[in-house]
Amino acid sequence: MTQNVDPRTRRTQLLIRDAFIELLIEQGFDKITVSAVTKRANINRATFYRHYTDINDLASHLTDLLFGDVTTQFNAALESSEVESWAVLFEHVAQFAPFYRAMIGQNGIPGFRDRVQESVEKEMLKQLEMSGFVEEQVRIPIFLSVRYMAAAQVGFIQWWLENDMPFRPLEAASYLMNLHTHGGLWALGI
Repeated sequence: MTQNVDPRTRRTQLLIRDAFIELLIEQGFDKITVSAVTKRANINRATFYRHYTDINDLASHLTDLLFGDVTTQFNAALESSEVESWAVLFEHVAQFAPFYRAMIGQNGIPGFRDRVQESVEKEMLKQLEMSGFVEEQVRIPIFLSVRYMAAAQVGFIQWWLENDMPFRPLEAASYLMNLHTHGGLWALGI
């Protein structure tokens, strides 16, 4: 949520967000209606429509806010260490675990996982560009490497969520970094 927003507007947006997430977990995305959200948030429909055009707009807006938040935190943490920056990602996912579980799960928004992966790919490409990476020095086209790593990252996070986050965020980040750096066969000792 934006810092320069009127406190009443911010409170209303938080009520709507929380109601949406609760309903998403309980019913799945396809069954959520504006009426259900407004009833759960204890607001009227006109208030909802002042902020969002429909449920899809609400879901898209929440997704953008969460992605923006985690990207900012991730980039700030990059200054300390790479593992700590990945731990920030896992801490963020853990903080909003019900939302991510519901969105990525069977009853979530169709295409949400793809959207997450595309965002990860864009962020990876941006980080590579900022680090002075030269594409001509790679053995495999960069778009394939980034696509592979983004899919692996999203798959790892999805597995982590589906299995009730069996590792602490820092431990999960370390495992992911090792997989990115050394690959799955190395991790298996092959």
